[in-house]
Amino acid sequence: MRTIKSHLHALLACAAMLVSTSGMALTDPSPDDIEAARTSVDEMTPYDAGSRYGQALGAVEICPGAQTTTKVPALNTLYTDDNLQTFNAQAKKIYEAWIKLKQCTLLDDPSECKVIVDESCAAALSEIGSSGTVLPGLLVGARR
Repeated sequence: MRTIKSHLHALLACAAMLVSTSGMALTDPSPDDIEAARTSVDEMTPYDAGSRYGQALGAVEICPGAQTTTKVPALNTLYTDDNLQTFNAQAKKIYEAWIKLKQCTLLDDPSECKVIVDESCAAALSEIGSSGTVLPGLLVGARR
């Protein structure tokens, strides 16, 4: 169990490093960033917060101009034990879905994939952008 947990954590760390080259400076979150993230997810389960974390990391991979905010790395510090495992598992699942979408744009029907990418990016901006309806302030700079 410990091995799977450490591999998952390493995978998410790698994903965060990939994001740092695409859309955000990878730094340790400040206490203010952590508190802002904690306040944002007060009403959310670790599963739901993990979904939005994965969504933010994935959106940076394919949405033109998208960048994560300092709330994103702070989310990864809020949970421990089973809650962290739930958060990480869901984040990984959502992030991998975005990566599959990125691969679609390269391999499959480009016009169909473009529509799916555009709709996914618009949904991410609507849900986790500056004025997001689910967890605002995780994503900035994405163009509709």
